[in-house]
Amino acid sequence: MSDIPENFDTDIATLVAALSCGDLDEHEIARIVGICRQALENPAAVLAENYGTEAAEVAQYDPQGVIAFIVFIELEDYFAVADTVDELHEQIIAAFEAPQLPDYPYDDNDFETVSDYFQWLDAQLLEHHAAYRLIHFGQSYTNDFQTVLVHREGTDSLLALCRKLKLEAEYCE
Repeated sequence: MSDIPENFDTDIATLVAALSCGDLDEHEIARIVGICRQALENPAAVLAENYGTEAAEVAQYDPQGVIAFIVFIELEDYFAVADTVDELHEQIIAAFEAPQLPDYPYDDNDFETVSDYFQWLDAQLLEHHAAYRLIHFGQSYTNDFQTVLVHREGTDSLLALCRKLKLEAEYCE
C-alpha cells in the first residue's frame, strides 16, 4: 500500500478547480479526486477501469504521469490540444463564449519559434481576455501541445502546486 501524500485530496481538488477555472461543482471535483486517490494504490487497474486498457499502459511507460493523465482526461474539454500553433490558436479562440482574440496571423507575423507565438498570444490575451493565461499541463502522448487556459492571477500558485504534486506544468513562453 502506497502512502498518500499529505493534503493530497485538498491539493488535487485545488488543482482541478484551478484548471477548470472554477467551473466544476464540488461533487464532480470529489469524483475526480477519488479516481486520483485510487490511482495511487493501483494505477493500471484504475486507468483500465475508468478509461480503457490502452490508458492503463500509461502506468507502465509513464508512472509519474498517471495523475496528470487522469486530470487531463477528466478535464479534456477545458484543454487545447494540437500539433500546430495555428490549430492550437483556433481552439483557444473557441474556448471563449465571446472571443475577441484575432485569428491566427498566417501572413502577418514574424514568428520564428513557438516561443514567439506564445509571446504574441500572451499579449493578445492581456489585451482581449486579461484574466486568462495559457499553460502547458501534463504530457501529451499524441500531440505537440497540451495546454489549458487558467486564471492569470493564480498561475504562480497553480504551478507551485503542480511542482509539489510532481506534475508537469509550465508557462507557455
